[in-house]
Amino acid sequence: MKNYKILIILFLLSALISPQLWAKETIKAKKKDVHIFILMGQSNMAGYGELLPEDTLTINGAWMLRGWTSQRGNFTWQPAKHPIHNRLGSDQFGLAGPFAKAYLKVNPGVEIAFIPVAYGGAEIRSLHKGTDVYRDAVNKAQWAKSQGVIKGVLWHQGESDTVTPEKAEAYGGNLKQLIIDLRNDLNNKDLPFMIGNLAEFYGTGPDHCKPERVKSINKVRNTLRDMPNQLDNVAFVESTGLKAREHHKVHFNRESLILFGERYAVAFEQLIDDKL
Repeated sequence: MKNYKILIILFLLSALISPQLWAKETIKAKKKDVHIFILMGQSNMAGYGELLPEDTLTINGAWMLRGWTSQRGNFTWQPAKHPIHNRLGSDQFGLAGPFAKAYLKVNPGVEIAFIPVAYGGAEIRSLHKGTDVYRDAVNKAQWAKSQGVIKGVLWHQGESDTVTPEKAEAYGGNLKQLIIDLRNDLNNKDLPFMIGNLAEFYGTGPDHCKPERVKSINKVRNTLRDMPNQLDNVAFVESTGLKAREHHKVHFNRESLILFGERYAVAFEQLIDDKL
């Protein structure tokens, strides 16, 4: 009984001395200084790079949104660390962390916050308006808008739309409509969209090297590259020289995702500068 009382006293004293240990961490910056980016696409955006021990450390000045629309929107901010996505067990190291570090270097005094809604393996029709994934993205963005400024969308997707020539042919119209719908639903017709290219190595692995598949891959690549000509405030991010993680030749390795994230940051700054 005596030991029990001592434990209670120690607990109460520690609560008085260090209440921050029990307080939820949250964004304290002014709304204008919280720059929000939506992460959309499939596994190369969700992150498939190798996780190292240091990736469990939080990224200073960066946040990630947690919670699900299906769970009645119990949304919260948490300090960002890998994996920034948490939809699938395969979500690992992604390009968003390197993007955050590069972005904060050229935008001192702000904080960056991510809305991670990429879905590994998803074709674009699974991400379109009317789907659960799209609805979740919009709901999270609407919630986040009260606490910061949505600065843009980071997009990497298209591998699953190279499966048939029909899907590859329809990809351009589907992507264009998704961008238009998202801008309308977020009431921001100029929302910047950063589109990364498919990997150069995609189409060279044993599972995706048949001539018809390669033709569809090139079709989607050309569609992604041309999207800045179809819509304003869209930038294309090259994947030149980036390397694969596995023999399937689908996913970028960790080192390449670092470079890719930095390229997204450069492309975003160039897009913004061009508007000035």
